[in-house]
Amino acid sequence: MKVYQADTDKRSLSDYAKVAKGIWITWEIQRRNKGITKDLKWPLYEITHPGSKSRRYLHCMKKTIQVILKERPNIVVAQNPSVVLATLVVMMKKVFGYRAVIDAHNSGIYPREGKSNFMMQISRRLQRLSDLTIVTNDHLRQVVESNGGRAVVLPDSLPDVPEIRPYPVTGRVNIAYICTFSADEPFREVFQAVRSLPADVVIYVTGRYNGKIDKRTIPKNVRLLGFIPDNEYWSLLSSVDFIIDLTFRENCLVCGAYEAVSLEKPVVLSNTNALITYFYKGCVYVSSSSNSIQDGIREAIEKREILYHDMLKLKEELKSSWKDRFEDFKQIVENLV
Repeated sequence: MKVYQADTDKRSLSDYAKVAKGIWITWEIQRRNKGITKDLKWPLYEITHPGSKSRRYLHCMKKTIQVILKERPNIVVAQNPSVVLATLVVMMKKVFGYRAVIDAHNSGIYPREGKSNFMMQISRRLQRLSDLTIVTNDHLRQVVESNGGRAVVLPDSLPDVPEIRPYPVTGRVNIAYICTFSADEPFREVFQAVRSLPADVVIYVTGRYNGKIDKRTIPKNVRLLGFIPDNEYWSLLSSVDFIIDLTFRENCLVCGAYEAVSLEKPVVLSNTNALITYFYKGCVYVSSSSNSIQDGIREAIEKREILYHDMLKLKEELKSSWKDRFEDFKQIVENLV
């Protein structure tokens, strides 16, 4: 278990009775949690276990209860996924007397891509029973409210860029493709799209690919990097000409887009309404077909200077708008107490 203890203002005991004393718990490590809890000045508990699924659940449930008993918060935020964590926190709120808030990622609102009726029923019930659900865009807010819950919109903050060393890129044009080789990503279409690109346009692909693709079928200008540590990941993104991050999910704000904005790099994104609305400059938008992806890559190569200057503007605009959103969110959360 990792604990990120935020700096807190000095207050008297009577002052603490008037403010939200909250904690944030996650069973899956996410950058988003660190950014928000840092600004809230709340501790973040990352509870993980490397064992089998049953042992992991038992360990994480036990640790979660221990954390709540130790902290005695009046607000507990649980990340969903995990749906087990979210369910546990919601079910225990009357026992321990806190308000339960769910930070619902797209897959928290639509578990298993929305194809499991049982999981969707659990998701809707969690939305109704939690005191507040945090989502990343207005469409997901409308979904939660239509299911009888209360929601607030808070996209991710732009991540802080660490100290970076140059990555050894070799192409005339170098592109980073951020991929987890999951069912919601058109990675096969991306590989098909780059086949007809010049050999000196090199694609560096992150993510665990074992068992997902046949390496023998990959074009020669593709470099499969597998999972790489954070410092190497940021080094890669900072050294390429632009970034690709695609999804089939209609209402998902992909992490790679936030990272691209922080690094002031143009990015090729899926042409979903959620992505086009939030990342509205410095980007090229494509469908999930190989032809569209290929056209988008060519456009990004041709217009990279224009896209770069647009991305500089987008970065400043998103930083400003997020501060306003965060202040509204903070007020809503504190009013739960």
